[in-house]
Amino acid sequence: MKTNATIQQLNEALNFVNQKFDNNVQFKEIKQISSKRVNFTLRVKNSSSPGAKIGYSGRKTIAACWHVHGYFFEYLFLTCKDVYIISQGKKMKDNSDNWQDQNVGNKYNPVFYSTLCNC
Repeated sequence: MKTNATIQQLNEALNFVNQKFDNNVQFKEIKQISSKRVNFTLRVKNSSSPGAKIGYSGRKTIAACWHVHGYFFEYLFLTCKDVYIISQGKKMKDNSDNWQDQNVGNKYNPVFYSTLCNC
């Protein structure tokens, strides 16, 4: 993901999210790529603990789930002026863009991001 938030603001959002997910969330990477842009990826420390994404096959992963991302983005939108986040090719500018669930299965076997976790 990409954002114009600072690394300090991202760390504050991470601290907020960790209060909800038993300190299980961390950055896989966080990198300042220009004076106005940071790349980052969220993941979990333990795939059996809260906040872990479950794959389509039911396999546990270390990817952070939809809820982790939603709370993380919400914190940034509520606390940082003019912040934006680019995720999956979409630019989000406020909470009206956040919490948009989507079908990642198919029309015969729908699977939504919000259900691929143990939250």
